[in-house]
Amino acid sequence: MSSPLLSVVDLKKHFPIRAGLFGRVKEWVRAVDGVTFQVPASETLGLVGESGCGKTTVGRALLRLTPATSGSVLFNGRDVLTLRGHELRQTRRRMQLIFQDPYGSLNPRMTIEQIVGEPLWVHRVARGSELRDRVAGLMKQVGLRPEAAGRYPHEFSGGQRQRIGIARALALEPAFIVCDEPTSALDVSIRAQIVNLLQDLQAERGLSYLMISHDLGVVRHISTSVAVMYLGRIVEQAPTELLYEHPRHPYTQLLLAAIPVPDPGQRGRKLHTAAVAAGDDAVPSPVNLPPGCPFHPRCALYRELGSPEECHTKHPDLVPLADAPAHLVRCHFSSRSGAGVH
Repeated sequence: MSSPLLSVVDLKKHFPIRAGLFGRVKEWVRAVDGVTFQVPASETLGLVGESGCGKTTVGRALLRLTPATSGSVLFNGRDVLTLRGHELRQTRRRMQLIFQDPYGSLNPRMTIEQIVGEPLWVHRVARGSELRDRVAGLMKQVGLRPEAAGRYPHEFSGGQRQRIGIARALALEPAFIVCDEPTSALDVSIRAQIVNLLQDLQAERGLSYLMISHDLGVVRHISTSVAVMYLGRIVEQAPTELLYEHPRHPYTQLLLAAIPVPDPGQRGRKLHTAAVAAGDDAVPSPVNLPPGCPFHPRCALYRELGSPEECHTKHPDLVPLADAPAHLVRCHFSSRSGAGVH
């Protein structure tokens, strides 16, 4: 079995909360608190969870747009977090980012040719007519007319602007792309087009994606495997269909039960899960986490089992299930938490 293209081990990012005249650190926000996962070549890992769970911080830390507190990010066997100078510059050509906001991520004073061609110019890959030819080729690949290269971002629709962002990410021929909710700011009718474009590019170029999203439908469609985050940690990870058909963590069941379905009868059956009986629905503060399992105040399984002491005293580890080694769950009673959503 070949080694993964990207291997993240115990990644942490803690933000300080400062107070007082001298700005002393009062507390820490544990935005990412020990995340571990792998992304094989030419595959997609979906990273899902509520807003504020740390998904985007993970993606930015991988690319060193946000400095990590600790951990390691191995890309082709080399730790990205320790690289400097020329080595870091070369590695960054192979790791790119597609932003969530297709307008705010584009400089309104630059033409499309300048935006898409900037990575080629900065890394001294192409100049002059060669640069223009490569920009034209990239625009064709993402479904845009090369004649529009002299126009500005405000002259394009939201879906077209996201295609421009994708072309810019492809300019340096990366192997790995972080897709930070690339469809969340788009109309529903355009989302499928962007997802299909990403899949076509993956098939053509052998790309690996980290798909960060709260749209569980998009994640199921494009991902090979899925990791579910809650308050800075992964609570469940499994191959896509296994996770969607047999979720074992109560939080994953809660997320899947919230997906709108066209058949009211089916929705009623899904909401038979722990999601219906969830008690305190407020997400705990990442500054002051509950003792033990952070999810236990919201967990119906915790109440159904009579409030076991382990749940509010001991933090569970992310471990494989005995009956499914590829299915990792962070729950003391995961073997009993699969009776909800099916």
